[in-house]
Amino acid sequence: MQLQIDDKTVGDGYPTYIIAEVGINHNGSEDAALRLIDAAVEAKADAVKFQKRHLPSLYTQELLDHPEKFEQNFQYMIPLLKKIELSDESYGRLKKYCDERNISFLCTPFDERSADLLEELGVAAYKIASADLTNSRLLQYVGGFKKPMILSTGMSSWREVETAIELMRGMKSGYALLHCKSVYPVWPRDVNLFMIQQLRQFGVPVGYSGHEVGITIALVAASMGANIIEKHITLDKRQDGPDHKVSLDPEELKRLIRDIRIADKAVGNSKRIMLRGEVMNREVFAKSLIATCEIAKGATITREMVEVKGPGKGLAPDKLEQLVGRKIERSLLPGDFFIDTDISKPQPLDFNTVFESQWGLIARFNDYKEMMVYKPKFLEFHLAEMDLHTSFVPEKVYDCALIVHAPEYLGEKLMDLCSLDEGLRRRSVELVKDVLRITSFLTKYFKGTPKLIAHPGAMSFQGKLDGKLLRAALSRSLADIREDPLSDEVELLFENLPPYPWYFGGQWKGNYFMDADEIAEFCREHALEICFDLSHAALYCNAKEKDLAMQIKTLLPCSSHLHLADGYGLDGEGVQFGEGSIDLQSILPLFENFPGSWTPEIWRGHLNEGNGFLEGLNYLKQYHVF
Repeated sequence: MQLQIDDKTVGDGYPTYIIAEVGINHNGSEDAALRLIDAAVEAKADAVKFQKRHLPSLYTQELLDHPEKFEQNFQYMIPLLKKIELSDESYGRLKKYCDERNISFLCTPFDERSADLLEELGVAAYKIASADLTNSRLLQYVGGFKKPMILSTGMSSWREVETAIELMRGMKSGYALLHCKSVYPVWPRDVNLFMIQQLRQFGVPVGYSGHEVGITIALVAASMGANIIEKHITLDKRQDGPDHKVSLDPEELKRLIRDIRIADKAVGNSKRIMLRGEVMNREVFAKSLIATCEIAKGATITREMVEVKGPGKGLAPDKLEQLVGRKIERSLLPGDFFIDTDISKPQPLDFNTVFESQWGLIARFNDYKEMMVYKPKFLEFHLAEMDLHTSFVPEKVYDCALIVHAPEYLGEKLMDLCSLDEGLRRRSVELVKDVLRITSFLTKYFKGTPKLIAHPGAMSFQGKLDGKLLRAALSRSLADIREDPLSDEVELLFENLPPYPWYFGGQWKGNYFMDADEIAEFCREHALEICFDLSHAALYCNAKEKDLAMQIKTLLPCSSHLHLADGYGLDGEGVQFGEGSIDLQSILPLFENFPGSWTPEIWRGHLNEGNGFLEGLNYLKQYHVF
């Protein structure tokens, strides 16, 4: 199959179609957008692409008005999106300028109102963002214009890709599929260009939308048969904004287009895995099924009761047909998310009859009561920075223990007790002391001595840091924390760290508190215990080719608490059990008779009333080691 976009044919046997993605790199300036169009023209790109959003159609009013109530990724992105959106009139002028310069104007509509504007402007084709691949309503709406559609497949599982293709086959719009990893930046080892060949089985033009640094991977993608290459462009990579650092400057774009047909091949594998950064971005940008009105328990769901809005915290829009016609087993208010248990009847769960050990669940202040239904033996509050400034008071006194996990962010910085910047180190110490005060207050609502977990830090975005200096800084921070009288009331735990974590939409490098021998030595010297994170340890062993079993045996004697999850590769942390690459049959028995506390720590496991955590607990039942 081929696509016709203005005067260009896209498909096998035709030149690679190059899209210069402006996205939001104009930073809200129409003048910058015009200069970016000029750069795309001078580089001889086939098209230049923008993004169009009508934010009230995309997100709940509470999220738009009070992003500070939500997780860190929302606190960062929502104000940014509000700040940089161009006016409707600007899009008209940009389209006209593209016509004058003889380059195709493409745009991604994130909602139906934006799609209507673009159709009025006469765009030749539509780009559908990765976050909307599961948004069947938007796909059908845009497909009704009967224009070519280019669909990115980042943030999606293979089943979701197949579902979207089934929908597209029933419409009259031609379409293309782009392989994509929706994290910024994506590292070359995670690109997995083999997926280009996997997508070719559907008989439509395929391509690659790249978020890596540089031009090499895009060149390789073209050599592997990509019909379309899409890359971000910027006038200055040093500008503020999430996409500039992974964008090409005008000269790089020229080199990419010049060299694209002589690129070397790159290979990957056919297993499709969503990166942890994609999971975070999907939650911000994807959509959910949300109640439009108050719904009483026992009511039958109708289409009028359901709307599609962000964020992606509930049932995806492609579950609409399964939801409509069902009787709801709970009451909902306008704006509440429909969740998995609304379409599948939950089984009664009593994990205290299964686990004799100190098992528990992770929660936020706003959802802890949902976790308490399962009667965990402890509750672990994961705090965001904004939680330090709230006046949270538990509803009652609970018959379970308390664990509090300190925030990882400190404004626009990472909380870093190892920091070689003395100012940042001291601010990080004060943050932990703030968490001490919150923990001390919460103690009266729980039983026993509480635990406080903190990440040591030692992360860098580029370059390697000196481990000896980091260790010395962490020692000073620990001493400073222990000077606070409240530290005697809690059990302070540092957590072992992953080698390549995701923060602020990008991938960082770990520099300390990962190696078992180094951690054990630090703990012996300072009479400290740790929170042992299984997936973090597995990723470190993958990166350094170390034995995970030996890592566990070394660290268990100084561990007081466990975070348990599967993992894969170098940065796939917090994966559901059985979906990663850890040999669970040989590894999990190593934790038998562990005297401390433990919890499944599945990424975003707290969503949908803790569905991810419950799935993890059900998986662990078979091992009889807890």
